[in-house]
Amino acid sequence: MGTLIDIEQARASRRAAGHRPPASGTRHPSPSPATRHPPASRHTFFSRSELCKLLSLYSRRVVNGEWRDYAIDHDATQATVSFYRNAAEHPEFAITKTAAHKDRPGQFVLKSGPQRIAQSPSLEEVIGAVERQPRLVWSSAG
Repeated sequence: MGTLIDIEQARASRRAAGHRPPASGTRHPSPSPATRHPPASRHTFFSRSELCKLLSLYSRRVVNGEWRDYAIDHDATQATVSFYRNAAEHPEFAITKTAAHKDRPGQFVLKSGPQRIAQSPSLEEVIGAVERQPRLVWSSAG
């Protein structure tokens, strides 16, 4: 948890360090072209509805004690969500969304390690393939 500080103490320490706030009513000059950030490159992301479906799958498996962690990664050509049984292991499953191109639609790919299990333009079909995979069943009978 962070440390609480008094706003006046923070302002006083900034003034002591040489930082001066702008005068009231003055506008900040727009940054010069050299200091502007370069335009962000186009990345492939999961949409909100896709994330809801993926996290719903994850939460059902967490409740059953099958999964304990997940990771989301993205770049210009694909976005991947990986599901882990233990955080120190390789992912049990990974679902990748590939970017759509003008000549082909985007695809969802389900992998378990290097093995490609399913591929479809529909996320629901790929999630269905995860649901159809054999599952470890725990028994308390001894």
